[in-house]
Amino acid sequence: MKFKIPSKYRLGTLLYNKKFTVVLSVVLAFALWLGIAMTENPVRQHTFTDLTASVTLEGTAAADLGLGIISDVASQKFSITVSGPNYIVSALKAEDFSLSASTVDINSAGTFNLDIAATNNNNKSGYTITSISPSTIDVTFDFIDTKEFTLTPKLIGVSAAEGLVAESPVISDSQQNTVTVKGPRSTVDKIASVGTIAEVNDTLATSQTFNSDVVLYDSNDDVLYRYTADGTVYDANQNIVTNSYLSLSFTNVKVTQPISKKKTVSCKVLFNNLPAGMTENDVSYKINQSKVTIIGTPEIVDKIENISLSAIDFREVSTTSKPFEVSPSLPDGVKLLDSIDFFTVEIDTSDYLEATFDIKNIRCLGLDTDLKAKTAKSIRVKICGPAKVINSIKASDLFAVVNLTDKSAGDYTVEAVIKSDIYDNIWQIGTYSTSITLY
Repeated sequence: MKFKIPSKYRLGTLLYNKKFTVVLSVVLAFALWLGIAMTENPVRQHTFTDLTASVTLEGTAAADLGLGIISDVASQKFSITVSGPNYIVSALKAEDFSLSASTVDINSAGTFNLDIAATNNNNKSGYTITSISPSTIDVTFDFIDTKEFTLTPKLIGVSAAEGLVAESPVISDSQQNTVTVKGPRSTVDKIASVGTIAEVNDTLATSQTFNSDVVLYDSNDDVLYRYTADGTVYDANQNIVTNSYLSLSFTNVKVTQPISKKKTVSCKVLFNNLPAGMTENDVSYKINQSKVTIIGTPEIVDKIENISLSAIDFREVSTTSKPFEVSPSLPDGVKLLDSIDFFTVEIDTSDYLEATFDIKNIRCLGLDTDLKAKTAKSIRVKICGPAKVINSIKASDLFAVVNLTDKSAGDYTVEAVIKSDIYDNIWQIGTYSTSITLY
């Protein structure tokens, strides 16, 4: 049995079918175009320009050695030429290619000429890369060092109003007293010091704060680089530097110009544990420097008539005591114009005598009503006071006081304070303690 094609699918019939002839025409036209393209224009060249190359030390021995790239690789441009069938080449774009240079052989500082290699970023094939221009790149490598510097602030053209003093400027934020600089060893080694600078050119009546630039100096105090608050970098000739290959921990610095006032005031000695019958005016003493010049915030200095020295414990005063070293106590914002750490105070004890007594009268303060106290039989103490009093005083004129507040049953060693119900101008020399049993 023969298979018979329906008449509507016979070639002769299809040629008179409008839809079929349209589809057939399109297919034949594409085949004709493809044939011409492949035979009449088989190969085409195209050049892509303005490409950049990637150079990195990541994962290399150079990175482990501490080397870094100090060349402006990104600004160097390359072109790449490809060859292939027109229909393939015409579909390519610059983004289809990546250029790079290998750094696996770098193991020292210096400038090296590296070959540029190209790879494609897609799965397109059927073309060849015929050239890369330039075919190499010069890259400089150096060891990357980190160094810390103390900032030296400088303000230009500062003067103080009449009666006031312009002190040395200071970094406003104490956390910025030091700056860390990181960069190529060849550059970091040239940096001898780092400071800040700002143009003021004004007469000041009060302390003020100014935005300052950070300046790197060499060993001759010549400017290497100057960094403004916004990060702009200038060289010694005021030219903008696009890349110094240095990084600073900060470039935004404020500097305060203190405007102060000077005043000469007297020194005042203070005492702790003075006898009840004596005041500071009753004590005769000499200070190695009875007057000093202070400097500080004007509104604070105006209120100061004298400065107090650290208190002397009167229990350390005796006929054999040596001169006492005391330090000045100054309010915030005020300091001595002269650098004086200690003053020497010599107390006149020529009218005093001292004597030793065994005190048996021990009085307990704060003893719980449910407890009893057993004290030592006596306490040997040394007493000092006016000669007339010491010559007439007896042990029975003295007593010791111990504080037993909040103490429960048990054995204790407690401080004993020596007093008198008769004389109020004597004092104990040193400190004493005694043992007590509470039961």
